[in-house]
Amino acid sequence: MNSKVFFLIMFFWVLFAKESSGVINRNESADSKIVVLIPSKGEKAYQIAGEIFVDMWQKVTGQSPDYEFITGDKPELSGNNFILIGSDAVNPVVHELIRSGTIEGLNIVYGGDNYRMLSVAANDKNYLILAGGSGLSTIYSVYDFFRKQAGVEYFWDGDIIPGRENIILTGLDFYEVPRFNYRGLRYFAHRSLHRFQAEHWDLEDWKKEIDWLLKKRFNFFMLRTGIDDLFQRAFPDDVPYPPADRQDPDAKQRSYDDRTSFWQLKYRGELRKQVLQYARDRGLLHPEDVGTITHWYSHTPSSFYKSFPDFPVIKDQKTGYSLSTQAIWDIEDQRSWDAYWKLTETHISEFGGGYPRMFHTIGMAERTFGASDRDNLQSKLYVYRKTQQKLREHYPDIPLLIASWDFIGWRWQDNDVRNLMKEFDPERTILLDYTADKNDKVTYRDWNVYKEFPWIFGIFHSLEKNSDIHEDYNILIPRLKEVVDDPKCLGLVMWSENSHTDTYMLEYLADNSWRPERLETAQSTERFCKARYTPEIRNEMISIWNSFLNVSQTMHWGLTGIVFSEPQFRMLTSNTYINLNADQLNNLKDEYQKVQTGLTMAPEILKSLAGLSEMNYDNPLWKRDVLDMARTIASRAYFTALIKGSLQMEAWRNKKISAAEIRKTSELTRDLLNCLSDVLAMSDDFSMYASFLRLSQAKELNGVKPLLNPHTELTLKGNAENGYCRSHQYELVKYVYGPELDAYWSYVFRKIRSGDRSEWKRPSEFGDYYKVIADKFYDTPLSAMAPAVPRNSSKLSQILLRMDKLVNQVLIPMP
Repeated sequence: MNSKVFFLIMFFWVLFAKESSGVINRNESADSKIVVLIPSKGEKAYQIAGEIFVDMWQKVTGQSPDYEFITGDKPELSGNNFILIGSDAVNPVVHELIRSGTIEGLNIVYGGDNYRMLSVAANDKNYLILAGGSGLSTIYSVYDFFRKQAGVEYFWDGDIIPGRENIILTGLDFYEVPRFNYRGLRYFAHRSLHRFQAEHWDLEDWKKEIDWLLKKRFNFFMLRTGIDDLFQRAFPDDVPYPPADRQDPDAKQRSYDDRTSFWQLKYRGELRKQVLQYARDRGLLHPEDVGTITHWYSHTPSSFYKSFPDFPVIKDQKTGYSLSTQAIWDIEDQRSWDAYWKLTETHISEFGGGYPRMFHTIGMAERTFGASDRDNLQSKLYVYRKTQQKLREHYPDIPLLIASWDFIGWRWQDNDVRNLMKEFDPERTILLDYTADKNDKVTYRDWNVYKEFPWIFGIFHSLEKNSDIHEDYNILIPRLKEVVDDPKCLGLVMWSENSHTDTYMLEYLADNSWRPERLETAQSTERFCKARYTPEIRNEMISIWNSFLNVSQTMHWGLTGIVFSEPQFRMLTSNTYINLNADQLNNLKDEYQKVQTGLTMAPEILKSLAGLSEMNYDNPLWKRDVLDMARTIASRAYFTALIKGSLQMEAWRNKKISAAEIRKTSELTRDLLNCLSDVLAMSDDFSMYASFLRLSQAKELNGVKPLLNPHTELTLKGNAENGYCRSHQYELVKYVYGPELDAYWSYVFRKIRSGDRSEWKRPSEFGDYYKVIADKFYDTPLSAMAPAVPRNSSKLSQILLRMDKLVNQVLIPMP
């Protein structure tokens, strides 16, 4: 065949194929250009969905599509290819397609989280319908379209958007419906690092976070970041704003109870207002607090008591929060309930858009009351009854979430919870069991909730101190498999005290809360790696992650197990490594065996990651994951080496080994801590100074400027350094944990040199050492402690290979 003839045949074949396939190319004629038809009425979320489509199309193709906001019932259509945003209930073009018989319907559940993507051809026009049962689920459909058709992937730390010459619009028919009605996250009130603590986030941070929630098809989120200026708004004549130029008068220094606002409280209030409005515009659900809402992060300002000096406060509290501003108001006095309701209705009107969709109560959590278990129980039962009575006066039918946290302790017995559940109306009450993945207890079964009462499966995951990668899927997977078949289980949420600690866990949650088809880690890891990494390294990263999970799963949340308490970061205040009685030594041996077994695969992981460093260092998602893996391994190895040292100390006391063996282990612990410090220095994620600087980037909101309190740096230090919150903060590892480790070993070797072979016990002098080190930390500016090491692929590779050698030393069996 003549080459020119062949070329002409191929040219017309390609042209015909393009016209018939529905492929839209960025270089095609105006006849092929798409027009996005966006409803101008209905929930604002529908309009937002259309705007998202236009934005995403431009990002993927480099071309801006035409779009129109539909105002009439029968719009004139000019063009051939249309994207129809929303169902027939809001989009008249979709309605006409159904009315004319082109399609019979969308087969969606209106008002729900399900959605449909449907291609339709009629009258020489191509239509793609992106329709949800609500505005929120229509947004889901838009983001999911670009995931399915353009290969876009969404992560909390950035989207992966491959460029596309074309996107196929025809031949699509997808129907998506979630297994769980409630899917989402809680954001908590601790502070120290921007990545992990939501109180650091400004409006732009929150917009990015909320957009990510939508991309992952979550519908539920809770702010537990304090109550901002709720008291000032509820009682404007009686509770003034605190000073914005010094520490809050109610703050407790060097503690998480220093609740001094970084930005002035009026700005915090405006920020809360705009964050919740942004979420509400998109259809996200945020429950309103009701009942006894005073807690450690929601203090009663002392100025309230100055204005109401005889206001009744509960008198019989026995354990729990001790500050006067944390007190629960007297539950026997109607004034207390009226004032609590005043706070709730103020939040609804000021922050909640005027009408709530759900309520939430924690009861009298984390406290005990009265002279007996019965007194305690009766007080707590009365609060649940009174809370419901007060709520139902105003909102008789809106669901109430009952938080489960208090039920796992504080004198509750399982039978007490069972009896309480019988008092709740299953038509209007849901148990939020955010302790459902507890390591030593299956709460929803112990409380007879499983298949009996509406409830939500909560993955607590971590306390503030647990900021690395650690969920135990050997506990989680069997439980999720059984709740998938429980029609009473309405939701799957995560309730961590941190945000963004564990990217793997966040993806696992998002994937399986929509459709729990990848519960096994092998399936989840494959999905995670194929979505997050380039094709060249996907298979190797799958192998690395599968091995790494053996390390990370050696720690799991719970109130049992030494590793979860992170004693390696509390050397002078913890008794773990120094009070070596028989029971403690047995506990240490058990933990040593468990964590060391998990670490056996760590050296190979570290070598593999080091080998990938040069080619992948500039990929921020890969680099973040590598640093998270490395700090997790370093932390576990350091924890294990310290146990090894304690066991050797006891062996020396019994004249079984020499001091030289302990000296070798002490040097290993120092090297491991230095290695962890070097890992953390590689990213601003772990720098308190970097987090401090970011606070100054906030923008003015509605005329309120974000004035940074001069006490912010000391507040930040106190919120991080206190015994509860210590974790992977670079400045603490380098300037606090290191000196404390030196003080610990200095004492140990002084005792050894003296020949004192008495039982190992924590000496009183540790308190003095602690104060000296802490004072120096608080007196030193963060700017003087900021990480200054080079950040490049070579440095990362060096750190990983050095850690490989150190972990191998940890793995040497004890004689």
